[in-house]
Amino acid sequence: MTVDRIAPIASGPTEIAIKMRDLSRDTKGSVEIEFSAKVKSESEIEFFSWDFDYNIEKGFKAAVMIDKDGCVKHTFKAGVHTVAVKVIDNEGLECIETVRLKVNGVVRKM
Repeated sequence: MTVDRIAPIASGPTEIAIKMRDLSRDTKGSVEIEFSAKVKSESEIEFFSWDFDYNIEKGFKAAVMIDKDGCVKHTFKAGVHTVAVKVIDNEGLECIETVRLKVNGVVRKM
């Protein structure tokens, strides 16, 4: 068998970088954080979705469904949190990146 044509396979978002910035704190230990996501992709990014209580067994449950800019704010109570961002490109391909945080008056990546 001879193959004359090979259809290219679409490649989705390949790398997501998540940056965080503390915005405010309250007396109970809650912290408001701004997240921004940057993506390396051959395709155009359609939107970002954010899950601020991500659990791999329960799956991705977006708190912010459509974020066109890749930048959101969220307030966390003291504790350990896993934040996930899902990126969807114009070909419908997606990629998820997670970051674990420990909030206890200050925020620390784990």
